[in-house]
Amino acid sequence: MLAKAKSRLVLMVILGLCIAPLGLAQWAWHYARPQGGDTYGQLLAQPMVAPSAQRTWQLLAHIESQCTSAGAANADLAPLLQSARQLRLAQGRDQQRLAVTACLPPDRVMPSGLYLIDPHGNAVLRYLPQQLQDAAGRQSVLREIGKVLKNNQGLG
Repeated sequence: MLAKAKSRLVLMVILGLCIAPLGLAQWAWHYARPQGGDTYGQLLAQPMVAPSAQRTWQLLAHIESQCTSAGAANADLAPLLQSARQLRLAQGRDQQRLAVTACLPPDRVMPSGLYLIDPHGNAVLRYLPQQLQDAAGRQSVLREIGKVLKNNQGLG
């Protein structure tokens, strides 16, 4: 009788070891869910398509009211363009994968900001001009763009 009880106990322990991870995973899913990824810029859930002849990543500096019909930039766009150029240079060896452009054609309406556009022409991240005014903001943007480029080696 003792051997039979011991065998049952071993069977219950093995069964418990198989079921415990499922129960813990279910508990973690309902009560200890981890926070999602945190982005500094605005992640565009529905990527806006920007016309692109280039097959590289682009930093598009765009201020809605400052781009003329000819596509030329006004003086208010200069700080945003300067930040885009600095962010490109700060990428180091990945800077050749990133191009800086200014102003969309007038038929495209997008809010003002600095856009990260993938090689397929999808605007996926937007940074407000206010986010690029201080050094800490530019550092956060630099880190985030670096992560995106690193995690997407096959593109551009």
